[in-house]
Amino acid sequence: MTIIELLERVRRIEVRTNRLVNDTMVGAYLSHFKGRGMDFEELREYIPGDDGSDHQESFQRRAPAMTTIISTVRACGTILSLLFLCSCTTKPHLSDITAATELPREVSINKDAGCGSFLYVMLRMEDGEEFPFMVDTGSSATVVDQTIQQKLGKRLGTGTGFGWEGSHKVDAYAAPKFYLGDARLLMGDKVWAGGSRILGMDCLKHYCVQIDFAAGKMRILKPDQVSAGELGKAYPLIFKGNIPYIHHSGLLGGANTNLMIDMGCRTDGLAGKDTIKGLVQFLPECIWDGQTYSNLVVAAVGQANVLGLNFFARHLVTLDFPKRMMYLKQTTISFLPGDNSIKISNDEIEAPVEFLESLQAKGQLSGLTKNDRVAICLEDYSNFDFQPAATNKVAYVRSYFNSHHKSATFGVSKEDDSSICHYLIARASQDSPWKLQKAWKSDPVGKTIEEFSTP
Repeated sequence: MTIIELLERVRRIEVRTNRLVNDTMVGAYLSHFKGRGMDFEELREYIPGDDGSDHQESFQRRAPAMTTIISTVRACGTILSLLFLCSCTTKPHLSDITAATELPREVSINKDAGCGSFLYVMLRMEDGEEFPFMVDTGSSATVVDQTIQQKLGKRLGTGTGFGWEGSHKVDAYAAPKFYLGDARLLMGDKVWAGGSRILGMDCLKHYCVQIDFAAGKMRILKPDQVSAGELGKAYPLIFKGNIPYIHHSGLLGGANTNLMIDMGCRTDGLAGKDTIKGLVQFLPECIWDGQTYSNLVVAAVGQANVLGLNFFARHLVTLDFPKRMMYLKQTTISFLPGDNSIKISNDEIEAPVEFLESLQAKGQLSGLTKNDRVAICLEDYSNFDFQPAATNKVAYVRSYFNSHHKSATFGVSKEDDSSICHYLIARASQDSPWKLQKAWKSDPVGKTIEEFSTP
């Protein structure tokens, strides 16, 4: 076999081995918040003596070719790594995307999408039973929960799911027929059994998807319905595996980078830990691509660069995946108001920092004036609800977006000033007002240089 033939065979398995994540914040990177990676290293041909329940006849028929490819990958790991590195930075992984011809009608989305919850649509199975599925552009494949898994018969094989919080076995099943509205969805040949129900990019990539948060609707547009001039700003999409990106600066500014489009990330965005001095950065005002936004929340996650669901909820979003184009038409400057029917809304997440901002506006924050332009970062917090140990940075950051807060400590940096002002605020109960309890100033390395009095 020549090296060209070998590389071609390796390249054909990229989509099959692409990582999949599934939880609060997601993407094609190893996520702090999801942890459903797909590793096919353990997927192999049936050997006499194996548990027969681990294999299905249809899988065995496919296995020899897959086994040969996997053996080649193991022997040529350096070649595979180079392929991934080069293709990620120079061109999309996907070849031409096949556009679906059977298109669903307009469907409703949950009213709290982007204002405290994920984005859900109802999918129907062939037996007529309906299930809510999270629409997740940060998931490369579709995932089903245990209820649906029980309807799928024998599994095709198993893999290992990897994430920042560990690994676990995942099972592959032949994809069932799913319907959105009255149309059958075009999707991959497999689904994966996990803890959630996720409609992933193996399906979404075949459609031009428009999400109208203001109207509470998701539309699948026909090619002749895509009028670029009416859909807002256009952003060419780049694909890594099945995951969409745009080449643009993130919400915190800086140089252009590959910015993931992640509808499964329930915040405005993610940024690398080296760009945020704390767990989360709050942006009272932000200008991104010429548009003004207020009250943005960006979480520190590894080296991730992500635009998340709460940011997209401020727009009419059109994702024309077959033509590799995204359109954003801004509909609101601030976050969507919280929904009282859900546990943790955007209002709850924003309340501590809004209290801090109100103190500054009244001239009641020692170390700051009313007119100081500042960057506000969450440094620490405590909850009325369950709280993971601070040593588990992954779960600790995630918990802030899913809890009622008892206290919060913020670091506030002023322009042209290397020192940092710190403020601890707290409340006695979920219904009690916030109060400033401690204030101090430190140098850049954290050494206290001044303590302020508090009211």
